[in-house]
Amino acid sequence: MIQLIPSLDLLGGGVVRLLYGDFDKVTHYELKPEAWIAKLVEAGATRIHLVDLDGAFGLALQQDFQLFPKRFPKVRFQLGGGLRSRTIIQQALDSGFEAVVGTLAVEKPRELAGLPTDSIIVALDLRGDRVVTKGWQATSSCDSTDVFESLLTLGFTRALVTDVSRDGSMQGPGLEATAWIAKEGFSVQASGGLRNLEDLAALEMIPSVQGAISGKALLEGRIALDDPRTRAALSGER
Repeated sequence: MIQLIPSLDLLGGGVVRLLYGDFDKVTHYELKPEAWIAKLVEAGATRIHLVDLDGAFGLALQQDFQLFPKRFPKVRFQLGGGLRSRTIIQQALDSGFEAVVGTLAVEKPRELAGLPTDSIIVALDLRGDRVVTKGWQATSSCDSTDVFESLLTLGFTRALVTDVSRDGSMQGPGLEATAWIAKEGFSVQASGGLRNLEDLAALEMIPSVQGAISGKALLEGRIALDDPRTRAALSGER
């Protein structure tokens, strides 16, 4: 089974979920981020994905969770949202995060040259066959295959792939988008639409898919933390 990677979308310090990335379709959860992370770690999570929605929509990056890597040293944290300059990316790396870089990676991939490829995950957010940027509010003018080629040439082979049309919808993962990016030569984490553990089995059939992001399904108990299969998936055990 591929690794199940819990996701927390953070807005104003709170845990939320957006439907299709739409700020007007937001669900707020009565959860403290650190308390929820502690539960995930207790259930076996070894990798957690954080999205700074304030940063993704052009606001100042949130600071409340910058110490999470130190508070949970056994967890590999990924941080995305608003990492649109080398300086901010380096700050995230220095804080112990793996950096998930979308807009800058798509629009100016050469700006990433020289950064550690093993600590950078490029975010390829797709609406159809087009890559979207700036918190999914803009469609890139670059040809998608040119973007992929530029990133691979620079050595960035790890990709977080989101089918935007499925994000937060619990309609199942975007298998077509995931397979496309994997075929291009990336090692993929799939994101968007995950409903249950059976969806992991479908994704595992696609070569080069290493993990799957889940936000809503875990938050709302569709994937139960007390299920032994969940523990195995969270830890990445086979």
